[in-house]
Amino acid sequence: MKRYTATELSELLGAELVGDGSVTIEKATSLDSATSNDISFVTDKKYYNAALESKAAILIIPKDFEYEFPEGRVILKSSTANMDFSKVVNLFAPPPVEYKPGIHPTAIIQGSAEIPTSCHIGAYVVIGENTVIGENTKILDGVKLGPEVKIGKDCLIYQGVVIRERCEIGNNVIIHCNAVIGSDGFAYNPGPLGLIKVPQVGIVKIEDDVEIGANSTVDRARFGKTWIKSGVKIDNLVMVAHNVEIGECSMLIGQTGIAGSVKMGSGVIMAGQSAASHGLKIGDGAMVAGQAGLTQNVPAGAMMGGTPAMPLREALAQKRVHKTVAKLREKLRDLETKIKELETK
Repeated sequence: MKRYTATELSELLGAELVGDGSVTIEKATSLDSATSNDISFVTDKKYYNAALESKAAILIIPKDFEYEFPEGRVILKSSTANMDFSKVVNLFAPPPVEYKPGIHPTAIIQGSAEIPTSCHIGAYVVIGENTVIGENTKILDGVKLGPEVKIGKDCLIYQGVVIRERCEIGNNVIIHCNAVIGSDGFAYNPGPLGLIKVPQVGIVKIEDDVEIGANSTVDRARFGKTWIKSGVKIDNLVMVAHNVEIGECSMLIGQTGIAGSVKMGSGVIMAGQSAASHGLKIGDGAMVAGQAGLTQNVPAGAMMGGTPAMPLREALAQKRVHKTVAKLREKLRDLETKIKELETK
């Protein structure tokens, strides 16, 4: 079993050690489940009481943490506490799964596909005509790649992913289980016999270092491309519609929905269950709170909340007003009751 002393971890992380450097740990875990053999971390003051009550032998905290801990507590003060805790977690993590180069005998691969010998192609993979895959890419079991798909080097495509015809994937991209890239955009015109499908003849282009979560969908463009730029991270169960552009290093968190033709700048964060209406422009660095619904363009750096979305401070103020009104309503009912009692006397 791996064990590390507080001194060893301090040197490894470049963190300031407070307390007994000989204290050892053998696991990294949460504050509430930690034992005297474990290390945990706290980065926010709202977890201070939980940290005080935790049995963790060592705590990693930010250097500028404003709360003090009792004397004798072993502390590692870090300028990047969250990242340093991740490094410690990796010290105890099992080795990553290795996918050796080679093609499983059950894979169905069209003869015109280009697959380097450094690639791993899993069981029951289907690869279409003229598809090109880069060096060291891993295509795991049950993946379906349509014709003329392009996938870069060092990618990891997990089980059950579907990438449809002509879509382009960059280098070092991770796509998690059962995601669908390049399904048709949702567009219909009303006609005398019902809804008539609008042809979706564009593609999806995903640039380098993108990660897409399980069961997420990125629709192909009506024409041109749906464009996910480099460094974007997309959580599970996210919907990205046709002709959307998502700027570099943006984050879409679980159950977010982006309607067609939205243009999103770089560094945007869309929190869980948020949504953006068709054709909006969202500026660089904007942050959208969970369950917020965007119906208007968002300027760069704005923080938005509520539905319809408004500046976050206004949204929070409205929530406070609702609570105040509810309390006033209760007081009014009490007064009405007392008045009735006085009238009956």
